[in-house]
Amino acid sequence: MFIFKKPKWHEKAYRSVIKAVSWRVTVTLSNFAGAWWTSGSWKAGIAFAGFALVMNSILYYFHERAWNKADWAKEAT
Repeated sequence: MFIFKKPKWHEKAYRSVIKAVSWRVTVTLSNFAGAWWTSGSWKAGIAFAGFALVMNSILYYFHERAWNKADWAKEAT
């Protein structure tokens, strides 16, 4: 079984964007808090969270789109 065949359904790209944004808000806040707590500097917290926000949002979008092509563990309703 090839997991990247064309599925009977698919998510729209904008759905993946909304999911990425909602997840990144949550993670960015935790990144900021963790970096601030460990460094003692809120500026370091902002710098770390900002970098992680951009890089991980891009990576998550492509990861989500790749998973959308996989039929594995999905059922058509």
